[in-house]
Amino acid sequence: MRNLVFLLAAFLFMEFVAWFSHKYIMHGFLWSLHKDHHIKTNQNDSLFEKNDLFFLIYAIPAMILIIAGFINSYPYLIAIGAGITLYGFAYFSIHDVLIHHRLPVNLIINKGYFAALVKAHQAHHSGKNIRDFKNYGLLIFPRRFFKE
Repeated sequence: MRNLVFLLAAFLFMEFVAWFSHKYIMHGFLWSLHKDHHIKTNQNDSLFEKNDLFFLIYAIPAMILIIAGFINSYPYLIAIGAGITLYGFAYFSIHDVLIHHRLPVNLIINKGYFAALVKAHQAHHSGKNIRDFKNYGLLIFPRRFFKE
């Protein structure tokens, strides 16, 4: 039961980590890596973006925690690493598949939480310059997107 609490806490904490790193790192000093996710050019017609490198920033610590947990018999480290990994899977599924259609799966959701989530993310992408962006989180966003 305690390990499930660690897993859920890690998953939930990752929303804050994603918000913080998106606002202050991706739209800050590492904008050069994140820019191609917002500004499409003929040069970035490939399947991958420089922005995809941020996957490693989250995946490597999760892998280290899981491996260290198994090596040292610390199940709470495995649970924390699994929570980070589950958030990464949720982020990929929602952000890359549902919102940006980066895989050949075309899910259209017209109402409820996921429709509001898509609207909030689209608002983030409608910014005209680096200071114009809003809605840096993924799973948590302003209530107004449920009404629009």
